[in-house]
Amino acid sequence: MLERVDPIETPQVETRDVRLDYGELTAVNNLSLQIPRGEIYGLVGPNGAGKTSLLKMLANLIRPTYGELFICGIDLAENPRAAYQHIGYMPDLSPVAPELKVWEFLEFFAASYGVPAAKRKQRVNQCLEQVKMTEHRNAYGKNLSRGMTQRVVLAKTLIPKPKVLLLDEPASGLDPIARINLKKILVALSKQGVTTVISSHILTELADMCTSIGIMDKGRLLKSGTIESILNSRPHSTLSLNVIAGEENLTAVLEENPLVSQVVKKDGAFVVDFTGDVEDEAELLKALILADISVTSFRKVAASMEDTLIELVSPDGHVERDKVIVSDENIESDPSTEATNND
Repeated sequence: MLERVDPIETPQVETRDVRLDYGELTAVNNLSLQIPRGEIYGLVGPNGAGKTSLLKMLANLIRPTYGELFICGIDLAENPRAAYQHIGYMPDLSPVAPELKVWEFLEFFAASYGVPAAKRKQRVNQCLEQVKMTEHRNAYGKNLSRGMTQRVVLAKTLIPKPKVLLLDEPASGLDPIARINLKKILVALSKQGVTTVISSHILTELADMCTSIGIMDKGRLLKSGTIESILNSRPHSTLSLNVIAGEENLTAVLEENPLVSQVVKKDGAFVVDFTGDVEDEAELLKALILADISVTSFRKVAASMEDTLIELVSPDGHVERDKVIVSDENIESDPSTEATNND
């Protein structure tokens, strides 16, 4: 996880009680958020969570039903033109003109952004270098791969040197090397004071790229902060313990403990979902020893960001679990899946 840049007094991106309705559907629901200068802020959540709608409102492409939005302290409703000067918006699946060469496409936008003619070539070359596309500057848009197209669109977004970047699913279609390069670009921009808001429905795309994240579901911002702070806010922890004797008593002790919600035996260890604090952990260990259970290891397992996300977006705010001892013989790995639709 990246280190955060110390915030300044005025957030670079701010929303106050923002709501967006599409008829009877509420896409964004009373969302308040402050993102300081230099932050790389990841919006993560399932498809339909409201991430794209929020980015479009911040780009002033759609107006909220009510609420206020600010870019670099500028009220988008009162002075959108002033705010536009600081915004770079990259939508998901944005195309590159098929019959234009990459440099022609970028020079067209450089002219649109008001870059003086004498400086356009230099600025285009700078942006191509940033996204590692210099060697493809003469390629036609129609011949670019999905990942190359994403990089060219990012280069276009960087031309006006925005203070706020709004990136909707920018890592979609990028290979691992391209994602590493994207991270390097964002980190370099962060050090220059650029604030980035980046969305994805795939948590692993953002976990090591962002200084902080916000988890959204059904239009609401469920959690916001550093990954560490979100993990520490989990309502339960995971314990792992090994025993060499007294296993026949272990099930009874764990099932009788009201703070134990599920136990799984995996690879010879018992993995326990536990809702207590450190004092409760000590009491559990004491109860195991008093029951003549020979415990050889008893430790807390590092929390999983994926588990935290699932808990937050489940209907009741947590994963339903029966208190049951599950043998590792019954455990099957779930095939990983990636949704491809946008919210």
